[in-house]
Amino acid sequence: MNPADRGIGVCTALPAYVAAVAELPLSAALSNDLSGAVAIVPGSGDWWQGVLAARSGGAAAVVIADPEMLPREALESHPWPADVPVIVERPRLRPDVVADAVRARRGSPARIVTVECAAPAAGLDAVLRDGLGWARFLVQGSLTFRSGAAAAQGRIALLDSAGPAGGSILTTVAGAAAGGLHPGGLLQLLALGEVRTEVIVDQPAGLTRLETSTEDGTLRAPERFESSARLALRRALVACSSGQPVTDLDDLLEDTALTWAIHGT
Repeated sequence: MNPADRGIGVCTALPAYVAAVAELPLSAALSNDLSGAVAIVPGSGDWWQGVLAARSGGAAAVVIADPEMLPREALESHPWPADVPVIVERPRLRPDVVADAVRARRGSPARIVTVECAAPAAGLDAVLRDGLGWARFLVQGSLTFRSGAAAAQGRIALLDSAGPAGGSILTTVAGAAAGGLHPGGLLQLLALGEVRTEVIVDQPAGLTRLETSTEDGTLRAPERFESSARLALRRALVACSSGQPVTDLDDLLEDTALTWAIHGT
């Protein structure tokens, strides 16, 4: 095969992404050369340093694979790249499932949102962060922290919405540390308004369920079989070829800042 026909290079050793490259042979190929390639940055440890290093190395795009919670000091002090597309793989907040949820609401923003999560203590904040990302999409606008209080199993927060519904969005946030042999967490979200949306993401069980209830009845969205890694890689390849801006990193930082604001109550 002509090297020019092998697609965009992908620099990764993560098994999920090696498999994703193999499933996309016409558009991607494994590469050791970072320049002009898609760099896959593992989301563990100091992943933000990996993002900056990939940009300095000439990567055409960066994928952050399932990032852990960004420390407060890193959120506030690091310069973030604006000249290279950054795709964030968030398995609990898949953009295709989010699109299904938003489309099923038919333009109706949520007015009350409850977020419940359970995860090992080290990963609990990241699960909460992704639950807040769901809330942001369903109210169709940014959320800002207004007030909150500590509760037995987490936090109760009142958030203001910049979405079309306006006003305050009552968001109940409850989190519990949990054990188990498998990583990840459980996220349950309920969005109420003229339309009711229920989301359950159980990572250890490999389950994502989305149900929307309207005056016409209840609709369960079809299961998505594409892996989260393959979806993120496809989006990075599109970003490289199209030049269209992506907001993944801005969204991640916004959800992270909100999580820290709630965490501090």
